Amino acid sequence: MSGNCDNSSHEGNAIPLELDEFLARNGWRVVSVHERPARCAEYYDFDDLGLSDAAKSMLQNLAPKGLYLHQKKALQALLSGKNVCLSTGTASGKSLVFYAMAVETFMKTPNSKVLAIYPLKALGREQEERWRNALWEAGLSARVGRIDGQTPLKERIAILRRSRVVTMTPDVMHAWLLYNVGDKAIISFMKDIALIIIDEVHNYTGVFGSNSAFLFRRVRHAMSLIGTYPRYIAASATIANPEQHLKQLVGENFTIIGNDADSSPRKRIQIKLIEPPDQKDLLTSLSELIEFLARSGTHKFIAFVDSRKQTEYIASIVSRLQIKEEEIEEFLSGDHLQRLNVLPYRAGYEEDDRDAIQNRLNQGTLTGIVSTSALELGIDIPFLTLGILVGVPRSSTSLHQRIGRIGRHKDGQVLVINNGDIFTETIFREPKRIFKMPLSESALYLENPRIQYIHALCLARHGGEHDTICNALGMETLPSTFFSPVDWPTGFLQLCESERVGIVPPELQHIKEQAGADPNHVYPLRDVDIQFKVQFREGPYQKSLGSLSYSQLMREAYPGAVYYYTTKPYRVYRVRTYDRVVETRKERKYTTKPHLLPVMIFPNMKDDNIFAAVVAGDLLVVECNVQVRETIIGFKEKRGRKEFSVRYPLNDFNVEAKRLSGVFYDRPQFSRNFFTTGVIFTHPSLNNLKSDEVTTLANLLFEAFLITVPFERRDVSFASDRHRISAGPVNKGDRFLCIYDQTYGSLRLSSRVLEKSVLRKTWEMVAEIAEHEVNVTTGVKDSIQRILSCLAHPIRSACALFKAANHRGQTDRFIRVILPGSKGLNTRRDNEEFLIQKVFFNPRVGKVVYKGRHVSQVGPEWESADVIVPIEFVVEIPGESKIGFYDTETGECSEDCPRC
Repeated sequence: MSGNCDNSSHEGNAIPLELDEFLARNGWRVVSVHERPARCAEYYDFDDLGLSDAAKSMLQNLAPKGLYLHQKKALQALLSGKNVCLSTGTASGKSLVFYAMAVETFMKTPNSKVLAIYPLKALGREQEERWRNALWEAGLSARVGRIDGQTPLKERIAILRRSRVVTMTPDVMHAWLLYNVGDKAIISFMKDIALIIIDEVHNYTGVFGSNSAFLFRRVRHAMSLIGTYPRYIAASATIANPEQHLKQLVGENFTIIGNDADSSPRKRIQIKLIEPPDQKDLLTSLSELIEFLARSGTHKFIAFVDSRKQTEYIASIVSRLQIKEEEIEEFLSGDHLQRLNVLPYRAGYEEDDRDAIQNRLNQGTLTGIVSTSALELGIDIPFLTLGILVGVPRSSTSLHQRIGRIGRHKDGQVLVINNGDIFTETIFREPKRIFKMPLSESALYLENPRIQYIHALCLARHGGEHDTICNALGMETLPSTFFSPVDWPTGFLQLCESERVGIVPPELQHIKEQAGADPNHVYPLRDVDIQFKVQFREGPYQKSLGSLSYSQLMREAYPGAVYYYTTKPYRVYRVRTYDRVVETRKERKYTTKPHLLPVMIFPNMKDDNIFAAVVAGDLLVVECNVQVRETIIGFKEKRGRKEFSVRYPLNDFNVEAKRLSGVFYDRPQFSRNFFTTGVIFTHPSLNNLKSDEVTTLANLLFEAFLITVPFERRDVSFASDRHRISAGPVNKGDRFLCIYDQTYGSLRLSSRVLEKSVLRKTWEMVAEIAEHEVNVTTGVKDSIQRILSCLAHPIRSACALFKAANHRGQTDRFIRVILPGSKGLNTRRDNEEFLIQKVFFNPRVGKVVYKGRHVSQVGPEWESADVIVPIEFVVEIPGESKIGFYDTETGECSEDCPRC
């Protein structure tokens, strides 16, 4: 072992005096200052590893002083035949292990190939040249190829044939590699893969991670049919339970090399927690700070914010501050991505626009970037000396990933800004807590039925990946059976078999209809739903403006909204929900904010919809399936200093809507209904609170839960409501609090609050936060204390209390239905509300059906139209749908079932 410390040059002050002066002069207050000290490197000899001459040559050229300890330990484990994950800090040299093991693999198995998977195209591009350099340093002439969404289709097969190392994104593996898995060149490539590298595995979480877990197993399924069983190397930031995360993600066991073995050097980082000025709103203060940095040129910086809209608004305001008002339109009509020196960055950009921003980042021609967590990953952005964190990240993992973007080549500084949210306020009251936050947890739920069925369609449908590769290999397949040597999550193989025989649950059939014969392209990995495409048209000219999920649509691109894309504003004049298209036109730099009604929660507390239930004193906590309704009834628009509200419908009778010119929406509200799971808290004290007090308490509970279990805010949400029906110990009209999963079908993340230790810690944190929040009333604090006193009692299971809650069911003669005059949700039409006029047996389809009308089907053209929907596709809304029974012998409906 040898040591070397090359951290003596602090390149002057981490923050120049003029920035300190700007902060002081403009009312910013420093709350706390911390320092991550520089660390000297420790090197270890690699001669005793028994590596090939080529691998030694590469290491001697790329690491002439020796290996860091974590690199050496990783190679030792890999050479002994284990799968390995390096879970160490940013810029710690994890990639060198990839290169060394690839070279060693090539030397031992001459025809072998390496598949290197990077979660972002930018990472794959950055690594492509580094792979080439590493192989050249090893004295090998092996080629490196890259296949991502921008690689022309006609070139991809040639890349597979000629390359020894191929970098890919999971997205292109899903949409192209496995879609064409019967191609001889793809089979040959997969047969030769001896090593699979998965970088940034901590990024595989939530929907993307859960989808990727099935993708990686689909790849393993195909390779096992071919007879290939590769080794795995992974790299990750430090996360909680990495062994468990990788087992869920890949289905294989990994040896973890953690931070305790990291002997790499690092630069000094000064971290300041600062409060914004009191006299201005946060957005204005932030924009002025960033404009100062852009103008002074003293730093290359990155500012992390937690919403897509904030990235756009801040970058847009900064552009206006830098350009004269009369020049803005002319300036932005050109190539603004090449001319502005501060740009936004977020998910959902078109490839060309994303590439333009990334290229300027890598070239150092941008002064600053305002980004969501999309740039937390290990892209090495040169020259950055200043980081701005707007709000404290939720986990230690995210905090250190963001800090790790700064000071890679020289000392740097990070400003953590109090954005006023409850979590950040909690940290700012006790600043040392920022370094005691928990690591991020694996947010994978592999039993989500929607996610499972999307991948069952890709893999097991007739003519899908399994059949395609079996046919290419000359293997016999049977129409009604499906087999796989892979260890799949519970329920997946049964779903594959159901798909083979054509027996698919009704709630999943619309996924099959939307997918058609192409689920690989219809359903992307980064959502469980089809994305909305945003389009701009001006005469014959058309441009795509990225994509959004349904939940993002509700915040950014609802009817009439001003949608921002790379700092440019566009007016949404039409949303074609069923086509998943948002149509826009150019607009001035106005801003809009949706007028949202309180989220409505419909718990389904039938015993077969309850996952868990506990009781402690008077506190009842139930995890169950829930329906969630989000509703926008209009929006607030700001034009400079002027502000006005617009209500739906947007038509000729709406005076305010006439200001929008050409925007039309003929319904009184814009709604989204979706099904997920949630945890319902019911306690008598909630009935004594006012509506806004219950909402406040629900918000406190949500924030306390995320402090205790650091999931991403986008994955979990909260609401308060009243029970609409009685069930077991629950009475109609009782108030409740709810924490629910925002993913359609659920990832069961909210279930963590039911763990006894988490439940108590969460409510203790609720009490702590409430003591410091000025808007928390005495009534709310009293309710918190009463709930805490309940949790001092033993926590017992309460599932038995619901067993008799729904004793009435259906018989062969009497079928449970939604009665005429009531409504349900049509699961085959985006869960749109369906107004039921009649229930009858339709001999043409051989089923009992509803006749009715969707709420969007208004106007003369629908007056004589009959909409017929089988009853299994229309689900009840608990407490809103009026339920009864249909007599199959008489054809009559009644509220009571005579035989029940």
